[in-house]
Amino acid sequence: MKKGVSINKNDLTDYQIGKLKHAFGLDYSNKPYRNYYHCPRDNEEWEDMVSKGYASKRIYGPGEVVYFGTLNGLRKVFRKNVTQDYFDKI
Repeated sequence: MKKGVSINKNDLTDYQIGKLKHAFGLDYSNKPYRNYYHCPRDNEEWEDMVSKGYASKRIYGPGEVVYFGTLNGLRKVFRKNVTQDYFDKI
């Protein structure tokens, strides 16, 4: 099996987990302080996370695609017991 390839269709690859951590700022901080990942176009890794419920997406115009982690996404990469209230304050 290749590195980063998911076994379970609901699991995330190591690469996707890294992208999700980055969106929450967890590659720079021990606590999430933001929630966005800007792309100039649709991104295959993020689209997969959207389909699995770990992310959502907004299109603001040409070259303006922004992905956001969901509560389930934050629970996957930070803490399983994160509350909706905590998530909403990020």
